[in-house]
Amino acid sequence: MSVTAVYTKRALRGEELEALENACIVIEDQKITEVTTWEAFEASGRRAEIISLKDKTILPGMIECHNHLALDARLPGHLDMMTLSECEHTLLALRGLQDDLMSGVTTARCLGDRNYIDVILKEQIRQGKVTGPDLLVCGIGMKGRHGHGYVGMPHSGVEEFRRTARENMFRGVDVLKIFVTPGAPAARPEEFIPCYISYDEIRTVVEEAKALNIRTAAHCIGGKGLDYCVRAGIDVIEHVYSITPEQVRLVEEVHEGWIDMTSGIVLDPEREPYCPPASVRKMHDAREYSRQCINQIYQSGKIRYTLGTDANHGLLYKELEYACEGGASTLDALKGVTVRAAQMCGLENCTGQITVGMKADLIAVDENPLEKIGTLKDVKFVMKSGKVYKRP
Repeated sequence: MSVTAVYTKRALRGEELEALENACIVIEDQKITEVTTWEAFEASGRRAEIISLKDKTILPGMIECHNHLALDARLPGHLDMMTLSECEHTLLALRGLQDDLMSGVTTARCLGDRNYIDVILKEQIRQGKVTGPDLLVCGIGMKGRHGHGYVGMPHSGVEEFRRTARENMFRGVDVLKIFVTPGAPAARPEEFIPCYISYDEIRTVVEEAKALNIRTAAHCIGGKGLDYCVRAGIDVIEHVYSITPEQVRLVEEVHEGWIDMTSGIVLDPEREPYCPPASVRKMHDAREYSRQCINQIYQSGKIRYTLGTDANHGLLYKELEYACEGGASTLDALKGVTVRAAQMCGLENCTGQITVGMKADLIAVDENPLEKIGTLKDVKFVMKSGKVYKRP
């Protein structure tokens, strides 16, 4: 069995991402078998292939918590591309997967695609036939017949939701995804937010998921739909751009799950050239109120949150910057794509931290991201399951 020893200036190890200087991470059979210093490893006399990154900081590979394979927010008109063919969607997915991996994403949680390409590509990646992050997939996202969801497919009534939930689970998905509210955020507190799925429909999806011990996710910006999601027991509520202070307290006190943040959709002006003009105007109107709403999550101290881009492939670092600007500590923001992201995904026993027994999912950057979060913009080294995909 081959042994690899990665030497680095600093490794952020364990659940608290504690800095170990002059670190050596020993890897055997795709897993971390020892975390020590390079001086100690050399003194042991053990033989290994050495990867020297002595001027870098190593941290766990990042987990992108909200992605889509057939959407690419970097492309003009991407929201209308769901009408493209399965072949065209697959080509988009292959490019996005490559870019995500090279940016330091070693695991991605995909929340809806057409034709089960996410399920197929997950297996292709596992077999080594396609290059990309390891995937968690949801298959077909479910929306109301009259509701929002470019990626979702329309449903009406409890039995239609149940049927698709079971078909998704038959296909081997990891999570069931529903679209509860519109996508565009409210511009002011009193603005009405529609809810396109009934409580009974939401609860049916939750019950089906629990029967097979898989998780649920709900696209939900706020309004009555958010109350329904908490009451029904949705595991992860996505976006929450328009969450009220009262709902923040509800989540803090009642919700036992997670909030997955995708702040860049509202806050990042660089996305605007690729969106319809009407959507851009709506985002402009809502931006400052959304910022207030979003920042409540980062400043709560009680709410467990993770971070995703919603298909802005290769740009996860921006979400950490928005979290820090909104009041999160750099440690909490970094946990939102590593340690806590793994917990939310149910992967805490195999990835998300540099600890003995974990998969060797590692990335390296020039500086310590706990001191300069922007260093994640330029990932120099990527290793997934002990295999190097990018090096200085």
